[in-house]
Amino acid sequence: MTLLNDLFKKIPKKFLIIGFINTVFGYSIGLVNYFLLNELVGIIGVGIINNVASITFSFFMFKKFVFKTTNTNWLLEYFRSYLVYAVKGIVGILTLWFFIEILKMNIYISQAISMLVTIFLSYKGHKNFTFRVNKVE
Repeated sequence: MTLLNDLFKKIPKKFLIIGFINTVFGYSIGLVNYFLLNELVGIIGVGIINNVASITFSFFMFKKFVFKTTNTNWLLEYFRSYLVYAVKGIVGILTLWFFIEILKMNIYISQAISMLVTIFLSYKGHKNFTFRVNKVE
């Protein structure tokens, strides 16, 4: 538990709060889009729309309330955020696979571990890549 405490002390509370808001938004928009658009575009279409909407919402929330970057190329930051989410997705899938298939842990514990790993990875990725500001000297 000490490792977990040390890990989360490095993540600002505002990142966790905005991350929670982003999660609620993503879940909610997913349900709304499913009921409104599934007949029209199918589940794959709904998934694509949800991902774009959720990542866009998260990007602007993190930009405005957590990392507060200004006078930057926001389009470059936006594309960088997609790379962070791609890496996060791959690591999340591999983490689940490892804990379920190799270590034979149940899905509940495996998913919790995967979430903790990807939250930390998301913070580090956004801090050091998406919203990195090069200092001019």
